[in-house]
Amino acid sequence: MNMNRLWVLGAVLLIGIVAVLGWMLGISPKLSEAREAKAQQETVETQNTDLEAQLVTLKEQFESIDDLRDELADLRESVPSGPDMPAFVGQLGTMAEKHRVALTQLTVSDAQPYVPVIAAPAAEAAADEGAATGDAAAAAPVDAAAAAAVAAEAAAAAAVPAPVVNPLVTAQNFVAVPISLEVNGRYDDVLTFVEGLQKGKRLVMVTTFKTSEEEDSGNVTGTITAFVYVLLDPSANALVETG
Repeated sequence: MNMNRLWVLGAVLLIGIVAVLGWMLGISPKLSEAREAKAQQETVETQNTDLEAQLVTLKEQFESIDDLRDELADLRESVPSGPDMPAFVGQLGTMAEKHRVALTQLTVSDAQPYVPVIAAPAAEAAADEGAATGDAAAAAPVDAAAAAAVAAEAAAAAAVPAPVVNPLVTAQNFVAVPISLEVNGRYDDVLTFVEGLQKGKRLVMVTTFKTSEEEDSGNVTGTITAFVYVLLDPSANALVETG
């Protein structure tokens, strides 16, 4: 092998080394950067598409903001941010006149924090049922009619829907104001008054209701205890005072 061939082989080898180094140090990193840039571009385009969809949704919701404000106003009338007893008394007077009864007494007690309802665990209920079954097996035989009545009551209790619990409603922002009132009138009118009380503008939960008949007039006096509710403003720090 002469010197010319050696120079040719050396030149070819050098060119190959330069090409490999150029690929490794120059072209390959640029291609990787290009792939990463393309992936980032696709990610940004996807995010832009999602944001555009959210913007369209927000625009549609904003178009109905007046309806939402009206709905909020109705809800605020049902559960105000304060006791607002003068307005409630006015509603009671209008309701009493509509149902032809006389509102003879109204007592408003101090507000108390709302106690969230906690549903009993199903496992405990099943355990209690199992214990009751065991006790029943050990006890003396019971009348079939009584057993059927107990079963019917249990089925009715099971059919009652579970209370709806909202974590946003707490003892810190929701209070109950106990009230008691008496109305006088015909029995049917008193009943319709109680029904109207529960379906009026203000949210009212009747807890007890009883009547006593007046022998002379034939009218009845209905005694009602109930709760009206207040949803405190987030900026309020103290429990509502009913005064």
